[in-house]
Amino acid sequence: MALIDTSAWVEYLRATGSPVDGMTEALLYEDAFTTDVVVAEVLLGARDDRHAEDLRRMLNRCHFVPTRPLFDFERAAEIYRTCRRGGFTPRSLIDCLVAAVAIDRRLPLLHHDQDFVGIAAHTPLALVG
Repeated sequence: MALIDTSAWVEYLRATGSPVDGMTEALLYEDAFTTDVVVAEVLLGARDDRHAEDLRRMLNRCHFVPTRPLFDFERAAEIYRTCRRGGFTPRSLIDCLVAAVAIDRRLPLLHHDQDFVGIAAHTPLALVG
């Protein structure tokens, strides 16, 4: 069971053969979770409408955890500030938002993005692997 970040989806879609690619594929048939901002990022990578529909079908196999307006965004800002105070500056507000969703819903995060390692060092974010 894990929330799958966009970076893990990219590994899977590129069939990189990495451990993250394999874990994403395994979770897709078990307990994969996604959130709206990840759906948007994945769909941004669609080459055309047909590819977008294929991506939608793939993402629809996941349990959907929506962001909560204001609450998750405030939590993302708090995560950013906490990390900065600790000496790590996340490069993306989106990463902080995904981390906020994972922390609040008590879901470990599957990723292929070093920023999440930094975020996890300063917050209760649980990472897969």
